[in-house]
Amino acid sequence: MKRQPTLFSSFFSLLWFVSMLNAVWSGIAHLPLMSRYGLVHSANWSPSVWHYYSAAALLFLGTYAFTIWRLQGHSTYCLTRCGLMRVVLLIGLAVTGLALIVHNMPDYSLFDGVYAVVKMLHLTCALALLPLLIYRMFRGWKGGYGWLRPREEAAGPCRPRRRSRDSF
Repeated sequence: MKRQPTLFSSFFSLLWFVSMLNAVWSGIAHLPLMSRYGLVHSANWSPSVWHYYSAAALLFLGTYAFTIWRLQGHSTYCLTRCGLMRVVLLIGLAVTGLALIVHNMPDYSLFDGVYAVVKMLHLTCALALLPLLIYRMFRGWKGGYGWLRPREEAAGPCRPRRRSRDSF
């Protein structure tokens, strides 16, 4: 089987996986049912602290990945449909997460309906990622691509663009 070229190292993938797993685990610890019935043991630490740490790590890794893709891989790799959906959901998680952080500041607050909408959007984006990750896991076992695929094998709008003689 031909080895697929990659843009990111396995260490980057490991950091992404650990950060995402920590974000999911600490996010689940926020749910009232989980803590009420003792389904998630959080010892003596607040799950919010670890959720913030993992969110900061994911923001850093996502910015790093976007920068590397724009500078080195944009001409050779394009986003898959599943990768694009994951990017949109992660941006939704980041925006709603930042709104929830602002809500926790002493001088600012989101009131009633706005807070409920932001909270539900955050939960919806998080839960919508689950089927995509399961789909990706099964596609990976069958030799599919994850976030990016080489442009040579792409069809449709991701094909390499050929410039005409008239364009700059």
